[in-house]
Amino acid sequence: MTASRFADFAFDSMLAGVTQCKIVKYSDKRQVFYLQAPCGEFFLKRSLLVRSKDRLRHLFFPRRRWAEWRNLHQLQAARIAAAVPVSKGEKKGVHLEGFFLLTRKVDGNPLTYDSLTVAKRLGQYVASLHSRDVYHADLHPGNIIIKSNGQPCLIDAQEVFFLPWLPRRLRVYNLGKLYFHIYSKPHPESWPVEFLGGYNEAGKRHLTLHELLRAADRHQHSHYRSRAKRCCKNSTEFVVVKGKGFQGYKRKDFRWGPQELRQALQKGRIVKHRRVITFKDVCIKIHQRQFFHRDRCLASWKMSRAMEVRGIPVPRSLGYFAIDGNRFFLSEYLANSMTLNDYLSSLTSEQKKRRALKKLASWLKEIHGHHIWQRDFKSSNVLCRNDNYQMVDLDGVKICRHLPEKNRIVNLAQLNASVSNAIAIRDRLRFYYYYTAAERPPRQQRRAIYRKVWAITTGKNTSAYGLDITKLQL
Repeated sequence: MTASRFADFAFDSMLAGVTQCKIVKYSDKRQVFYLQAPCGEFFLKRSLLVRSKDRLRHLFFPRRRWAEWRNLHQLQAARIAAAVPVSKGEKKGVHLEGFFLLTRKVDGNPLTYDSLTVAKRLGQYVASLHSRDVYHADLHPGNIIIKSNGQPCLIDAQEVFFLPWLPRRLRVYNLGKLYFHIYSKPHPESWPVEFLGGYNEAGKRHLTLHELLRAADRHQHSHYRSRAKRCCKNSTEFVVVKGKGFQGYKRKDFRWGPQELRQALQKGRIVKHRRVITFKDVCIKIHQRQFFHRDRCLASWKMSRAMEVRGIPVPRSLGYFAIDGNRFFLSEYLANSMTLNDYLSSLTSEQKKRRALKKLASWLKEIHGHHIWQRDFKSSNVLCRNDNYQMVDLDGVKICRHLPEKNRIVNLAQLNASVSNAIAIRDRLRFYYYYTAAERPPRQQRRAIYRKVWAITTGKNTSAYGLDITKLQL
């Protein structure tokens, strides 16, 4: 069953005359197709109700089915630039199986971040939405097209709401969500200033840059949390596994089950004190859960995903299983890798050593920039392969709201105490210089931190790493 906005438009005739069809987006529940026909260019959005709870939701809330169709009509009536709806339809069997929406293609280009003019016009466009009390709950650059005349245009209106009144809190939240998707992309420093200037110029009530940046930061933390939690749910990447005496989580593309795990435990090679083994390019961490003890393997599974969504390099997590009273964390085994101490000690060229220390400092700075604290940050918990660093033993990692300076100093001291005499004093000082390159602290402050780092270093047992502070060379 189909319905068209225009009397002279026949959906079946258009579909029969399609000369080009291209998939833009594809998933189990929703697909988007680009269609080219003699009568024009279109986008077809098809939603499939494959799950019983989706069919039940649309049975009780049938108006949500055509929410985008109504929203696009209301945006057109309010003279807000948006895609033109052309046709809609649904497919029914015993139950509703799916529905579709057809819109005309908007001539233009995706949103770019190199033009300050576009930034200002985008701010003016969002202000035009807010001045009409329109709230878009899914406002991001992928839903906006810039026309040839520079006018932004909305192409996805599924989550648009027309409110009787739009409070300041929602306006800040909306702007922050849009800018959150932008500030991680390369753009001029004055981009947010121009964007907010355009918004304040066209809007009724002014917002500050501080409000915008704080809202974007909150959206980033919310984004990280939501993406990280998916590792413990059925999602596009992960699946929950359950069986008699066997449960856990794993990636959908990882085929191991109880039999493969038991085979690995019998034939695997021991790497560390019978707590870590490897088998067929899989590294298995074993933890026997005890009363009042936290599950270290589950903590490693969650933290691996949390660091992955933040872009911090770690071995790819594969699964977490609880079986036979034990807990197991499975990850990719990094063949031909070296511990950080072995890697730095093997560098004989001064130029290569400096390059490696600079890269290590940038890597550690990025970790601390995400407020990540490794409570056991020793060189044996950092692996190097192909000149790239990856953190392992993740059950001691904690993500804080704010990482205090004393925790940073502890990490620097742990790293300093776990590398051998092959790294001279000048190399250690040079590493800290690289670490603070962006901050440029005054000399007095640097020396105070040096003293704290060395005070912690001298209190540790460093013989296991080949470090004798009394024989350390300049």
